[in-house]
Amino acid sequence: MQTKNDILKSYFGFSNLKPEQGLIIDSVLEGNDTIGLLPTGFGKSICFSIPSLLLDGITLVITPLIALMADQVNNLKKKFIKAEYINSLQTDIEKNIIYERIKNGKVKILFIAGERLLVPKFINIIKNLKISLIVFDEAHTLLWSEDFRLALARIPEFINSLSYRPPLLVLTATATTITVNKIKQLLNLNNPKIVIGNPDRLNIFYRIIKASNKETKLLSYLSKHKEKGLIYTLTIKTAEYLYYELKELGYNVGLYHGGLDSEEKKLVQEKYTKGEINLMVATNAFGMGIDIPDIRFVIEYDMPSSIEDFVQQTGRGSRDGKLAEGVLLFDTKDIGTNEFFIDHIKNDNLSHHELSQVKLDRYKKLDKMIELCLTRKCIHQMISIYFNHPHGGKCMMCSNCKK
Repeated sequence: MQTKNDILKSYFGFSNLKPEQGLIIDSVLEGNDTIGLLPTGFGKSICFSIPSLLLDGITLVITPLIALMADQVNNLKKKFIKAEYINSLQTDIEKNIIYERIKNGKVKILFIAGERLLVPKFINIIKNLKISLIVFDEAHTLLWSEDFRLALARIPEFINSLSYRPPLLVLTATATTITVNKIKQLLNLNNPKIVIGNPDRLNIFYRIIKASNKETKLLSYLSKHKEKGLIYTLTIKTAEYLYYELKELGYNVGLYHGGLDSEEKKLVQEKYTKGEINLMVATNAFGMGIDIPDIRFVIEYDMPSSIEDFVQQTGRGSRDGKLAEGVLLFDTKDIGTNEFFIDHIKNDNLSHHELSQVKLDRYKKLDKMIELCLTRKCIHQMISIYFNHPHGGKCMMCSNCKK
């Protein structure tokens, strides 16, 4: 009988699991609901791939990353793992072929978006199968159910409709205690085992720059850094403005945001990954699930709305473990932009009180992000404390400690 280490060696080529990976896999195999809070680049997919190969039945991976499902599945297939995906970008013929493979037991891991659980045809097929595990990847996005992906709030209905409740595995890179409690409540988790990795990316130098003229600061930084870089903006409008400005100045730059069609996004992502483009300007639509090891700096042109977003986005830098910089250009005007987005959250499924509570929670996160921008303390320490992880301070890997 194969063990988790046998699977690790034969499929992934590693000799040893990280301690947190081992704890998560053991918990799942014991039938427990499990939450894994693991930093970007930690190897979260191993945490569900190994149990899926050891358990009878099919593993469902619920993910927000529709545009990246093909990449995730192809990476698993290269390791000879029977994986497939079903999403709205496929034709009915393509979906039916996969449905037949599922019925015939030729699929071990199936990637879907949360909305797929509301499709009657899918439900009728999947309910007749043995589901060994349900995984929620990038699980912090379950909170999107509060404002713009309302279907995510109905996931428990699907779970409750199953004749057998499989263990649930929740994976994300960044989540506070409040976020974890919300996820527990949304999914009705049963006394979950929680495994926490260190959220602090020690190879990232954090630099917060107070800038009334961001464009000047940005160009000054880019003139000194020619490596592969990533620039985040809060809005599509700002992303497009910077893209055309940088292109006009001769930079080899790409543009990525939610307003582009799937083919445009796929093409620019491929060029960036291959190094045909060495600078990307993007909204937060770019990043989750994208494994590009050699991004040497991430610039937050606008202040993110939370420390979670800041850590998620800067965490895309240097996933190969080499030195990277996470730079934030802070202007007090960013506060107003974020407040505007919070004020305009709408959700007809929530009562006035519930919606007010959602907005209040977002404002609290924004306050912590502003505090981070204004602090003179160690930035790594502030981030670690935010995620309830100990840190001694004086990291010498942030602009405050270097001062």
